[in-house]
Amino acid sequence: MAPVRKESVDQFRVSFVELAKARRGEPVQVDPFLIARAIALVMRECTVRSAAGRPILWNEYRVILARADFELVRSLQGPLEADLQQVLAQEAKAREADLVGALRITVVFDEADELPAGQGVVRVAFVPTERLVQPRTGEMTVRLDSWAVAGEIVARAPKAPADTMFVDDSAGGGERCVLQWPGGETRLVVGATMILGRPHPEAPANFVALAGAGAKVNKQHCWIALATSTLRVGRLANANPVQVNGQAVAAAQEAEVALPAEISLSRGDLILTVRRR
Repeated sequence: MAPVRKESVDQFRVSFVELAKARRGEPVQVDPFLIARAIALVMRECTVRSAAGRPILWNEYRVILARADFELVRSLQGPLEADLQQVLAQEAKAREADLVGALRITVVFDEADELPAGQGVVRVAFVPTERLVQPRTGEMTVRLDSWAVAGEIVARAPKAPADTMFVDDSAGGGERCVLQWPGGETRLVVGATMILGRPHPEAPANFVALAGAGAKVNKQHCWIALATSTLRVGRLANANPVQVNGQAVAAAQEAEVALPAEISLSRGDLILTVRRR
């Protein structure tokens, strides 16, 4: 069975077992990463285009899980929000797509208890923002500003590079870029987007835990994406202030600067640098 199978024009069946590439019969923990991957795969099934030929994506996704899977996911609200923001922004960037309204993902359990564990259903729709209904009690709805993520991600999605860049991944010499801060450092890879924040359990994928960061640094504070000679820095919607090379970055916005770069979190509470060496 494919990870995502189309059942009708607005409904898709998801096999989290296939998505996780687990052995047949092996139990699978449905986690934020698998839910985000499932929605991204469903997004790719949308073939609707505008009159100008530009892709238009569904903006409402209703994810129905088996009751047992839902109860396990309920306690992972923070990581689900972070994973969805990252994965869906990347998918929108890759498709260069438009939305008809705010993006909303609602996660519920199967009240009829017909779905087996490890299986799910995703229902999709085009819904203008003003017609989005309020979530009901017990539903988990993801918005950018809180646990309940919706947001206009298209305008903020990182731009795709015009040409493919080939990077030498050999362990030998060569110029490298590193992210450094008082508590440590990590190597950066061209083209990879990393989320930076205070160390915490259940961190999202591609996360850099800033060891030694104080309480003024958010658990997910900003993201960075390295190019060959520049760095893009984005501030997450609810994060404390971010500056890059002295330039303030507004909430849910990004800035691109030449290397080397200095990033200030929470008005100088933590200073990071990105430089070649």
